[in-house]
Amino acid sequence: MKSGIILTKRNVIVIIGTIVFLIMNLAAVEQRGREHAKRTVCLANLKQLTVACNVFADENEGRLPLPGTTGAWLEDVAINTVHSMLDTGITRKMFYCPSNTAHQKYNDLFWMFNNDTWDGERFTRESGFVVSGYCFILETMYGRRQDITAYENDTEEKIWLITNQESSPATRELCVDTIMGMPRSNTKYGYEFGQIPGGLWAQGAVFDRTNHLITNEEPAGGNIGFLDGHGQWREFNPDLDNSGKAIPRWQGQNSPAFFW
Repeated sequence: MKSGIILTKRNVIVIIGTIVFLIMNLAAVEQRGREHAKRTVCLANLKQLTVACNVFADENEGRLPLPGTTGAWLEDVAINTVHSMLDTGITRKMFYCPSNTAHQKYNDLFWMFNNDTWDGERFTRESGFVVSGYCFILETMYGRRQDITAYENDTEEKIWLITNQESSPATRELCVDTIMGMPRSNTKYGYEFGQIPGGLWAQGAVFDRTNHLITNEEPAGGNIGFLDGHGQWREFNPDLDNSGKAIPRWQGQNSPAFFW
C-alpha cells in the first residue's frame, strides 16, 4: 500500500493560513528594514545640516544662521541661510527626510514655496524662504520666540540657539525631525500628525506631515541633531495634560504644534 499525506479541506485551510501569515510577516519585516534604512539616511542629513550651521557660525563670530522668517513654522528657512548652507556642500536633498512621502512626492512645491527662482543650483532672488523637512531650533531675527516647554523627564534646559559657543554643545538640540500636529478629537494624543494643512493646502491641496509616522495619530519619534554634531533617535514620548492630550514643545501663531 502506498503511503502519503491526505489533504483534507481543514488541512488546506491551515496551510493557506500559514502561508498568508508568513507572507504578511515577511512584508512587515521588509517594511521595518526600509524604514530603518531611511532613518539612517535621515540622521546623516541632520548631522550634515548641523555641520553646515557650525561652519556658518565659525565664519561669523560664533553666530548661528537665523531662520530669517517670522518663525511661524520651524521648517521655514530663509533663502540667504539656505545659500550659506549650500556653500558648505549641503545638497537640496539633504533638507528632506526620506520617510516623509509628501516632501518626496511634491518636493518642488515645498522647496520653491516662497521663491520660484531656483535655477538648479541656487535661487536667483535672495528674499523668501524654503519649507524644509527639518525643524531648526534657532532664534528668529524678528524678536524672541516664546520659551520651549520643558517635559518632566528632560535632563537639560531647552533653549533657542543663537550661537555655537554654548558651554554644553552635546546637550543643545539644533536640528530635529519634523514632528507636528493639528488638534483633532478622538485620537490617541489629541492631534492629527499625518495631514497638516498649510500654505500648500490652500494653493494646491497638498498636506504637510510629520516625518516618521506609525499612523496619522501617532508619530514614531524623530532624529535629533545636536550642536556638537552628533545625533540620536528619540521615541515619541511627550508629556500629557489631564485630558491625555500631548503637550507640544512649542506652537507659533497660526502654526501647528511642534514636538521633539
